[in-house]
Amino acid sequence: MVDPFGARRWIERGTVKGQRNREGKPLGADFGLGGADVVTLNEVRDRALEYRRLATQGINPRYNVRQEIPCFEEITRQVHIERSPT
Repeated sequence: MVDPFGARRWIERGTVKGQRNREGKPLGADFGLGGADVVTLNEVRDRALEYRRLATQGINPRYNVRQEIPCFEEITRQVHIERSPT
């Protein structure tokens, strides 16, 4: 997808099994897969397959993305390493 400002992004369009919108129709959604200049086509295919599997199980991929969040200690160590030369 290319937005009006020229940014290119990969998206997966799909529906989530068992979820309905206000009108009672199946819930359709666009799931962002990353920027086209950052994420390769193979990575996009893997992510899209994972998102389709979650949607088939009735799980909304938008709210169930597994992200590793660093703890405070890891962040402080990284900042210390980056700022130590100064």
